[in-house]
Amino acid sequence: MNTELRTNLVDLFREAGHAHHEAFAATDGDDPDWSIWYADYLQDPFAERLDMHFYRSQLIYCLMNANFEHQARSPESDWSEYYADQLLERCAPSETPAEDKLALYHFSSCPFCSMVRANIERLGINVELRDIFASAEYRDELIEARGRATVPVLRITSPNGEERWMPESRDIVSYLEKTVG
Repeated sequence: MNTELRTNLVDLFREAGHAHHEAFAATDGDDPDWSIWYADYLQDPFAERLDMHFYRSQLIYCLMNANFEHQARSPESDWSEYYADQLLERCAPSETPAEDKLALYHFSSCPFCSMVRANIERLGINVELRDIFASAEYRDELIEARGRATVPVLRITSPNGEERWMPESRDIVSYLEKTVG
């Protein structure tokens, strides 16, 4: 993982959190549209400082998903670090794309999985397909890593053994197109 990028993301999330707290001090932080506020605040700094470009809607989606995952899986952890890790997992480029081993956890009748498989074929990428219904071992690996068996998930293993588990069909396709397509 790019530790400098992670540190910068954590710092930006903390900066945004502080600014949001000040902006909504009168309501004690109550802001039902918080993700929109954060996306507006973070969109330009992400692009300028980190060379990470997002459409506003993409950023809102990433923030909402990070919030959901944080509450469901690790509510006691530092939110800014968790959000940074979620954003890196879903959106950061690989440092060694040509050397990474890719495995797609899927099942045959899943329409989102079908879309990812079609794009893998279209791009001519070597990706190991791991059907979670055909193999209990693959299902167990996915649950151990992600806490649930929701597919598709792309497992990216770098040459040094570091792993990333990228969920969401659109994120997977976008990642594959940017890094190896």
